[in-house]
Amino acid sequence: MTSSRQLTILEAALRLFHHYGPSKTTVADIAREARVGVGSVYLEFRSKDDILGALSRHAHQRVLQREEEALRDTTRPIGDRLRAALDARFESFLTIASGPHGPELFHCARCAAIRDAHERFHDAERDLFARALDAARDAVVVDDDPRRTAVTLLHAYAAFAPPHLAPSRAHELRAELPRLHRLVLDGLLRRS
Repeated sequence: MTSSRQLTILEAALRLFHHYGPSKTTVADIAREARVGVGSVYLEFRSKDDILGALSRHAHQRVLQREEEALRDTTRPIGDRLRAALDARFESFLTIASGPHGPELFHCARCAAIRDAHERFHDAERDLFARALDAARDAVVVDDDPRRTAVTLLHAYAAFAPPHLAPSRAHELRAELPRLHRLVLDGLLRRS
């Protein structure tokens, strides 16, 4: 559960990280932006990396929620749900990755907390897609292990996610995404 003070600190940190980047932002900067004392920041978070990890987990969770919403709509065919989930994934990543330092919340080699959040996200995302594929076995071509199929599917979309996603190419990528859907998802769907 996030307290209001934690939320204030995280919002301030996010603004600064997006503008200046994590490496040029100090805990003192975050405290000043949040209008709290440096000690208050340390009462809520052990370090700047802890703040980065919390922001990264929150960003990753938003992506998962949007994917899950799309996959949950069982009134739609699995192909439509997969397209919607992958479109939501792309748009979520693009929104969060906007700004010069946004992608660092998803992929930062220097921050163990972000790497951990990213790994947990990938595990949860693979499991989410594996469950959807497993539940739709009659409509999709799935290996004996739906998780393996989910991994392969998500690898096919790697260029549409950080760290490869370039917000400056958003228009071009939006045009390419439906082509990738036709190539990958149409190949995944069973022919009746």
